[in-house]
Amino acid sequence: MYYSNQWKTLDDDIDESRYLNYGMDDISIIPESAWSQLQGEVELCYYTDDPTKTEASFNIETEPFTLAEEWEDKEIKIIEYTDDPNQTESTITIETEPFTIYDELGDSVDVLYYTDDPSKTSAELNITANYSPLDELEGDFDVVTWTNDEEVIAGNRDMMLTYNALPFEQLIVQPTDIALFGDVKKVIATKVTENSPEGILRMAASFDSGLTWKTYRFNKWLDMDIQNTTLFKRKGMNLDTLNAIPEKDLIDLTRIAYYFDSSKHYENSYLLDEVKMVVDAPRHAVEFRDMSLQLLNTTATIDLTFSGNKLTGVLDDADQGKVKYRVLLNGKTYYPADGNFTRLAASPFNIELNIDERNVNFGVENTLKVEFQDYWGAVDSREIKFIGSYSGLMFMDESGDFLSDTFGGILKKLDYGVIIAGQTTLTKKVRIKNLLGYAVDHVYLEMDKKFETDGVEVQLSRQADPFLPIDYLTYGLIQPEDSIDFYIRIATDIHAKPNPNGNFEMKVTADRV
Repeated sequence: MYYSNQWKTLDDDIDESRYLNYGMDDISIIPESAWSQLQGEVELCYYTDDPTKTEASFNIETEPFTLAEEWEDKEIKIIEYTDDPNQTESTITIETEPFTIYDELGDSVDVLYYTDDPSKTSAELNITANYSPLDELEGDFDVVTWTNDEEVIAGNRDMMLTYNALPFEQLIVQPTDIALFGDVKKVIATKVTENSPEGILRMAASFDSGLTWKTYRFNKWLDMDIQNTTLFKRKGMNLDTLNAIPEKDLIDLTRIAYYFDSSKHYENSYLLDEVKMVVDAPRHAVEFRDMSLQLLNTTATIDLTFSGNKLTGVLDDADQGKVKYRVLLNGKTYYPADGNFTRLAASPFNIELNIDERNVNFGVENTLKVEFQDYWGAVDSREIKFIGSYSGLMFMDESGDFLSDTFGGILKKLDYGVIIAGQTTLTKKVRIKNLLGYAVDHVYLEMDKKFETDGVEVQLSRQADPFLPIDYLTYGLIQPEDSIDFYIRIATDIHAKPNPNGNFEMKVTADRV
């Protein structure tokens, strides 16, 4: 492929002459929009006639990423090379999240022992750990004792049982949404400082009242199942991560879940002092007493445009409050699919919604209704009526009938009837109309090369008289609902092979303005 206003494809037989004729001298002129059209692995081919040139380099700019994102949940192998014949081993130091050998091995482990001493018949393994037989008891249990202490028997003194223990791992889920009266600016969590080793604290956040949970990693929110405590322990947020989340990623935060684990193998614990929200809300305001207040609410407003089966507009609220909306098509729920309003979002809010023509009644009037609501519940609506039609750059014949649909399906053929070899057909006019809903530029029309036939040539022209045949047509800016006309005819030579059902196809591309 090479780029000339758009990607153009060559066949697989690429030789030196093709590099010289079609090769690009400067690939930096290729726009980002063109690179984004390429999918999968992209191979860059470089040609030079310099016999001393042994390699070429390219500088590629991509979206920022970190090695942590690339290596997440993957096994990493490190290969070292040395020409030191005396080196027999290497040492690699890796910094990870704190863990204990019990976290890796679990509650049971087999130890294998090897010796070349023939007199050795057994081995002993001594393990030092904080352990009590009470650790083996599960659930509630009673401790029963006997005494002949007369004071206890008489009820004058109680018997006391004293024991030390560590709690099991705990998952604590906030049962109700956080009551916020403004936008969250920051979350600040603090712990009780102790000199002893700390246990483990991990946190997760919800933005939909606890239906789903997320953890913040690599500067973005990732979904997580908090019921999987092993996963929560490994991927949940620690205190420093929670405190460092920027304001833009805290919008609509509703709940926080906590995972505590004080290891049963060490005398450690984790004491969380408090979690507080910094909220942009009025404070230190003037204080009034013995007066009544009347809340005045300005209903939200909406500005809508519908063209090319695309609904665009701006939903705004003069009170600078949050807004939400839903869309109905011909009296039926369309967006969101469940019929509810969208989530509240800060105003002004831009609406961009494609209407699937498979849900539109063609050739008759359709009704598109947008209902919108502000933060205080005031509801209003707007209706748009339109005649159902296709969307895109649409081919039409001179009678106004569509030749293809939005997805390229053939609706009507441009029929030339029987063509006698050696003759040129009559000229037919074709119209292309912009039903995209936005202006386009660099319109490029050409016949699909895969339908080429020896001895038969499909010719294009900007005008009918005189007909000036060329291989392709280009046009500039085309506004929505505007159209352009061009002309097609078929020329054959006397040696053209008969084809009882010959077909050709035309394709069009353009750039959005």
